Amino acid sequence: MTRVGGPGAGGDAATLGDPVALVGGTSPADLSVVAGGASAAVLLVDLATRTVVHANPVAEQLAPGVELPVGLDRWSDVADLRDVDGAALSGTGHPLSRVARSLPVAGQAVSAARLSELGRRREPLWVVALPMLGAPALADHALVAFLPLSRREAARDAADAAQAQAQVRDRAVLATGMSFTVADARSGDAPLVWVNPAFTAMTGYSLQEAVGRNCRFLQGPGTDRAAVAAVGRALAAGEELTVTLLNHRKDGTAFWNQLTLSPVHGPDGELTHYVGIQTDVTARVAADDERDRALAAERTARAQAEAARRDAEESRGRLELLAEATSRLAVTLDVAECRQRLLDVAVPVLADWALVIATDEHGSVADVTARHRDPARAGDLHRYVEHWATALAPGPVRATLLGGEHARRISDYDAEERRRERETWVNDAAVLELSDALGAASVLLVTLPGRQGSEDVLALVRGPGRSRHTEDDLHVAVDLGRRAGLIIDNARLYGEQHRIAATLQNSLLPHLPAIPGVRAAARYRASESGARVGGDFYELIDLPGEAVGLAVGDVVGHDVMAAAAMGHLRGLLRASAWDTTGPSPETVLDRVDRLLDGLGMTTMATLAYARATPAEDGTWLLEHATAGHPPLMVRSPDGRVDALDDVHGLMLGVQPTARAGARRRLVPGSTVLAYTDGLVERRGEELTTGLARLARTFAEAPQDVEGLCEHLLARLGDTDDDVAFVALQLGPR
Repeated sequence: MTRVGGPGAGGDAATLGDPVALVGGTSPADLSVVAGGASAAVLLVDLATRTVVHANPVAEQLAPGVELPVGLDRWSDVADLRDVDGAALSGTGHPLSRVARSLPVAGQAVSAARLSELGRRREPLWVVALPMLGAPALADHALVAFLPLSRREAARDAADAAQAQAQVRDRAVLATGMSFTVADARSGDAPLVWVNPAFTAMTGYSLQEAVGRNCRFLQGPGTDRAAVAAVGRALAAGEELTVTLLNHRKDGTAFWNQLTLSPVHGPDGELTHYVGIQTDVTARVAADDERDRALAAERTARAQAEAARRDAEESRGRLELLAEATSRLAVTLDVAECRQRLLDVAVPVLADWALVIATDEHGSVADVTARHRDPARAGDLHRYVEHWATALAPGPVRATLLGGEHARRISDYDAEERRRERETWVNDAAVLELSDALGAASVLLVTLPGRQGSEDVLALVRGPGRSRHTEDDLHVAVDLGRRAGLIIDNARLYGEQHRIAATLQNSLLPHLPAIPGVRAAARYRASESGARVGGDFYELIDLPGEAVGLAVGDVVGHDVMAAAAMGHLRGLLRASAWDTTGPSPETVLDRVDRLLDGLGMTTMATLAYARATPAEDGTWLLEHATAGHPPLMVRSPDGRVDALDDVHGLMLGVQPTARAGARRRLVPGSTVLAYTDGLVERRGEELTTGLARLARTFAEAPQDVEGLCEHLLARLGDTDDDVAFVALQLGPR
């Protein structure tokens, strides 16, 4: 429905399809809202024969398949009319039966079950029926209109209103709340043939004054010609129309008229009449106009407030972006992850796609990290990076990489004159094509400064579909670059220190000597986090008298000092164990502990040491002792695994004390496993659980010591602590 015709034209008229019409804003007693702009089903009933002789398309949908003329009761049965509670209508109370007896139906609630444009469910309807007294050629007919109600509650409200009004006026006058007109469609000018009293009350024109005239007599100089043309087109095409236009009463006063025209057809399908439902919506239009003026004033004030608030919001947004970047970058000490997190923050807020370009000490590209807001473009971005890294020529990018500029904004990156300049920046034209394909209209280049200068550059690129970078964007990018540069530099320095410590630690780990009669293998793996380096170590010593020494230890701490202390401890252990007298393992641990104390070394460590000596009967004598270390494990040739947990001792560096040792006879083919706690301990788990898991894994591992070590590392090496272990297989004598 539209409203045209004069100043202040506004929203749709209230209808019974609108719950507000009967429940809020409009009194339920105001039955004029029933007309609304909704599609109504209209019948013309021959009172003499009690037959429906004319119906509009909506009525045909209510009773599909019915051919006119048809008996009134038959039509009602096909339409399956019921009261609003769903009960069948009685014969005497049937609204159509009443109108057949020439009694007006000022308003009654019913419902219909047929699918139509009125809805897909059983819909409540409001029935209005009036004998057309005084209508030329239709004086013995009645007009019946079924108007849709949106809810059952609306039907009840309307029925209550009708009952209340019936107490103060004649029921035939109740319909004055709804203005009905009937026009002859077969006459070229569509003259009116009947109007109800409500039309007279609304316009001031009586039945005699209106019949024979086209409704245009209600128009005036303020009536919009577009509205009149729309009415003319609907009449010519035989179509339904709802329009709101400016009309004038007989006394010259103007009012807004909401007009709904509905075509009515005869038994042969010929268009015979137009039924009009008219509603005075002047008050509503005035309210709409006042609302529109208030809304316009509100929009103006809101726009001003938003403009004033925008700067504050943008400033707050920049601060939030920088705070998020700092918090996200600071949680990792891995350089590659820092660069990726930086891109995650910058895209898509500052860019559609971005690069972090890492350089070496000569300013050459060493690595490029890239991110696109669209994951589907990752392949295109990867190809661009591959070309770009080798095609870079002198230009602003290289100037920024070499430290000549700290920041640059290129907001016209896609301009034709800029393209000619860009061709000088690279020595491979494919790079420009790839960047254009990715979408490059505006670019920011900022350095990521560290303590010793700039080694990284951040490139932020926006495509043609986004606003170009502003000076404010550049300031944010520069601040972001400063923060990210320091954090990445910290991660880089930490990485260098870790590599130094790891190199030191690996250099201190021994190459296992080849010893007759035994086979040995060992493994060392730094923690998966890569953030720590420690003092884990293993040792295999070829002792005098055909004996073999086996040790594994763990110095307290995870830093370069722990790695260095581990080297000292290994030296003390080898010196204490190498003796022609063949000292027992507990004696060796006592010597090491006293040396640490005597030399003033503050090292604290756990250590397990074993000495394997061949016996004359072909077996091996295994002597062992421990200083706070997890127990050694032995696997027999038959696959049985035992933990050597029969001795315990205080860790080294706490207080020198006498230690106990134990002895066990082993058959050839037995394998001794010494390991650090990283192989068994897991966060939040009991040590016994880890030891049981190691025993099971040890039992099912290959017999070959190299295969054994690979098996253990693959199954148990994924941990957040360093892992070191050595396996010694005792052969036959």
